[in-house]
Amino acid sequence: MLGLRSRRLALQRSAGERIETERILSTARVVLALTSVLAFQYNSSRFQYPNLINALLLLYCAHSLALMGTLWFRTKSEFRSSALVHTTDLLWPTVISLVTNGPSSPFFLYFVFAILAAAFRWGLRESLLTVVGALAAMTADAKILTFGPMARLFESHFDANLFVVRAVYMVILAFLVGSLAESEKQRRTEALSIAQISSEVRVDAGLKGTLQAVLHQVLNLFGARQLVLVAGDPGSLRANLWRVERLESGDVVFSWGHLDPDEWRRYTFELPAPEAAAWLRRNDRSAILLDREGNRVRGTRSLLPAGFAPQHSFDLLLSIGIPSMPDISARLFLFDPKLGGRAEEQLRFLQYLTHQISPAVYNVYILRRLRSRAASVERGRVARELHDGMVQSLHAIAFRLYALRTSSRVLSRECEQELLDIQELVQNETTSLRTLIHQLKPVDFDPRHLVDFLAGVIERYRYETGIEAKFVCDVADVTLRPQACREVAGIVQEALANVLKHSGAGNVLVRLSAEAGIWILSIEDDGRGFAFSGKLSQAELEKIRGGPLVIKDRVRSLGGELTIESKPGQGARLVITFPQMSMSNTA
Repeated sequence: MLGLRSRRLALQRSAGERIETERILSTARVVLALTSVLAFQYNSSRFQYPNLINALLLLYCAHSLALMGTLWFRTKSEFRSSALVHTTDLLWPTVISLVTNGPSSPFFLYFVFAILAAAFRWGLRESLLTVVGALAAMTADAKILTFGPMARLFESHFDANLFVVRAVYMVILAFLVGSLAESEKQRRTEALSIAQISSEVRVDAGLKGTLQAVLHQVLNLFGARQLVLVAGDPGSLRANLWRVERLESGDVVFSWGHLDPDEWRRYTFELPAPEAAAWLRRNDRSAILLDREGNRVRGTRSLLPAGFAPQHSFDLLLSIGIPSMPDISARLFLFDPKLGGRAEEQLRFLQYLTHQISPAVYNVYILRRLRSRAASVERGRVARELHDGMVQSLHAIAFRLYALRTSSRVLSRECEQELLDIQELVQNETTSLRTLIHQLKPVDFDPRHLVDFLAGVIERYRYETGIEAKFVCDVADVTLRPQACREVAGIVQEALANVLKHSGAGNVLVRLSAEAGIWILSIEDDGRGFAFSGKLSQAELEKIRGGPLVIKDRVRSLGGELTIESKPGQGARLVITFPQMSMSNTA
């Protein structure tokens, strides 16, 4: 959809957009023609051949109506047909002006229409070319009516002042309207460019896949030969380099690698301006520098490092510092862009593009980093669970079996009891392992079915552990945002696992209720309780470093509060409260 046209960043309009443009212009042309006919009827006496002029105007009306009718039945418009129609828009005022006082003709407005149509269809360059054509037509009319054989037939007076004024007016009009149209198309194309590149930022593709897709798009957008991105931690001098290069065959290759400290310093040299710079190889001592707001920094000079230029040949180099990554120093280099326009304009657009895209890429980096840390924490938790529970129990079973095998004085009744104890221990550890496996599974369900999910979890828990677990929901319609659903399910699973491992309870009650704009989740058991006696808030638990760590983290994610009421030897009760928020507010 985006392309390079005449060395400008331009939007290639679809066939539907082109035909719609032609339909709008055809409607305006019909209005202009009909208005001219009506106006001429009231002021025809001032012209020498009113019948001829009226016939030409009626013919122009017929032409405009036929063209409008044709366009409304067509589904697409080609460039050639538009150019042909535009040519006729210049020929009609040329012919009509010839019989209506030439350059002094009141139908000069037809030339203005042609200029506006050129700006509407294309842009500044075409508008200026239309002015050249209009001035050539007006000059030809003036010569014919002043010096040619038709000078005797048409009594007209050439007004040089009026001709100059109209010529200047058309040039100014073409420049202003064409510039406005060009600017509008440029802004629209830039927005679509950013949207297209932003669509390549995907978490599932990872940082490397995202960078490969984004850098490839930027290289194609600018038509550059090579693009290099360096990023790393300035404190540790650990850095990576990503390179996208266009080969002579036209293929684009992507490469990635680490940088040693010397290479890192070569790419991250200091600049007088904090962000952007452009160098022309023929004069690389004088760089174009922009500050963070895109303003030109004058009166400064910047030299490339001694080892940079020999490794990279270029005619134009654009360099952008990326400030939206607080813990990473990054810089992008674009070699020999062919987008067109002045180097400063290309540099400013690259700076704007980088500002829009880099936060999304940085979010992918942060999310992948958080996921990696979360996975490390979860692996550490599983390792501790296995070491403190399963591994210890297996060692105990092995020692007790060894004792039974080597002892010759064990009575058969004692041996039977010992085997029963070992069997019970194996069954308990099997249940614990199954619970751990369930906890490792991702919590994935429809948020609308949270109550059914929790009921299923507790039913399975009762069947597998033999503990009398019960779930009660006091709310008819439970609607939580997806993240809250996952956190609530994780809290219930973690609490049930803790009851099985540490409490020794025979009964567990899980209740979900609502009161005064908050959700209330409580888990109560009749086991050993915690080491303290009484009721502690989350802040008090943090001070004594008590309470279940995983549950406290999940409660913080909910934006809620945790309270634990403990009666040693009689049981414990966990109460989690968190605010009610609609699905639409926090999706």
